[in-house]
Amino acid sequence: MCGSQTSSFLLQTNLQLSAAFRSPKGFGSSPKKSKKKNNIGELKPERLNENDYDDEEEEEDQEDVIPEIITNRMMTRMGISVGIPLFIGLLFFPFFYYLKVVLKLDIPTWVPFIVSFFFFGSALLGVSYGIVSSSWDPMREGSLLGWNEARRNWPVFWQSLWGGRSVNK
Repeated sequence: MCGSQTSSFLLQTNLQLSAAFRSPKGFGSSPKKSKKKNNIGELKPERLNENDYDDEEEEEDQEDVIPEIITNRMMTRMGISVGIPLFIGLLFFPFFYYLKVVLKLDIPTWVPFIVSFFFFGSALLGVSYGIVSSSWDPMREGSLLGWNEARRNWPVFWQSLWGGRSVNK
């Protein structure tokens, strides 16, 4: 390729890329249509302009965002409700080693497995409990253990997992 062909190829490529960025077909959902009656009484679909569509999208995004104070509460509770059982479960490994090797006690192999299964399972459940036991109201801190908040938030949590959109607060 000579110099003019190379520059024309680059110009064409740049034009195609800029056109793709201005009108990215196939990315995202199409603009919503609203029905408008014309003067005869027929329903006629009308495209919303791009600004209306962007405003609706921003409102939906803001609706689905969890405030930072609630997220911090959830993360703190998850750290505690996961960290404590996980730490205890990890401490049992050296404890059983000490009992078996140093004190020469005959401990069946299934005992450390059951103990670690219990504590690691508790840590796994702690993820859900940390989310549900925190107060979802930004203005209210919630209780120490979060039992009242958990009772209130469990139905909302299960409904969101099952795909329901309407939630009762």
